[in-house]
Amino acid sequence: MGLENVKWKRYLLFVSVFIIIVFSLKIFIFTLTPFFLALIITLIIDKPVCLLSRKIPRNIAVLFMILVVITIMILLSVVLITNTVYELIYLSKYLPQYRDQIVDYVDEFLLRQQELFDRMPDIVSNILSRIMDNIYQRGEDYISNMINWSLNITLYIPAYIIILLFTIITTFFLSKDKKVILKYLTSKRKISKILNSNIINDIFSYLKVQLLIITNTTVLTGITFAILGYPYVILLAFLSGILDLIPVIGPGAILWPLIIYNILINNIRNVLIIFILYIIVTSARPFFESKILGKNIGVHPIILLFGIYVGLMTMGLQGIIIAPISIIIFKALLNTGFLTLEER
Repeated sequence: MGLENVKWKRYLLFVSVFIIIVFSLKIFIFTLTPFFLALIITLIIDKPVCLLSRKIPRNIAVLFMILVVITIMILLSVVLITNTVYELIYLSKYLPQYRDQIVDYVDEFLLRQQELFDRMPDIVSNILSRIMDNIYQRGEDYISNMINWSLNITLYIPAYIIILLFTIITTFFLSKDKKVILKYLTSKRKISKILNSNIINDIFSYLKVQLLIITNTTVLTGITFAILGYPYVILLAFLSGILDLIPVIGPGAILWPLIIYNILINNIRNVLIIFILYIIVTSARPFFESKILGKNIGVHPIILLFGIYVGLMTMGLQGIIIAPISIIIFKALLNTGFLTLEER
């Protein structure tokens, strides 16, 4: 009985530690954002800085690499935001026209299937009509919210400048004093054990894989839509990449409506091309995760997927980022012997 009580206490400790990790990450990533971004940038520029510091002082090498990374990030953000806002405004302008076209295609499709639908009660056609209206209304609301959010970005420019300055300053000191910081941390026995568990490399490997998957989906979707001559290429490609982070939904939220639309207009060529694109982008995630994540960090992709789903359901989009990193940190604590079911 005593052994059972010990196990239950340790299980409770596991849950408590995991909850503490989750909320600590939430504060670190979404409240102390400049310090989180600084850590990420420091990891990105570490190898180039080490190479440059062989020929020039480390201070100058760090400043140079920070300027390169920040400049690239700002240019990409400006290009993406301006093009996205332009495409969203254009889309909102022509949305009623697109709705009428879709309704016409649906009516035409129903007429072709007249014999089948004649046998159905009027309630079915009414339901279909209500569904179309709901989809249109929600689409219009989402587009309107996205336009408002994009345009309101200008109101937060002072806050973004402060975040950027703190990020640059923190990155500079983290990268410049890397050896001093590591020496101090490794002098602490418990922290040294965690660092030796490659926890930072595991988190960075996970982030790199996710970035690789998002980039793959975004680029392939953008190229395909450009070849097919679709409007809003940047917007649709960007949304497909972001949606690839969300379990169950994924880029199918963009691709399947287009497949159905092309079926309605009897464009079989586009149906096949978009379906092949869907197969490729949805197959990329399990391939990269099983090949890279399973080997590098020792966490099965199913566990990470489960964590992402639970995080999404409990904390929204923040949970997509927090949950998998929490699992990686928790796994590192288990590997280092900080958490165990056995009595010491």
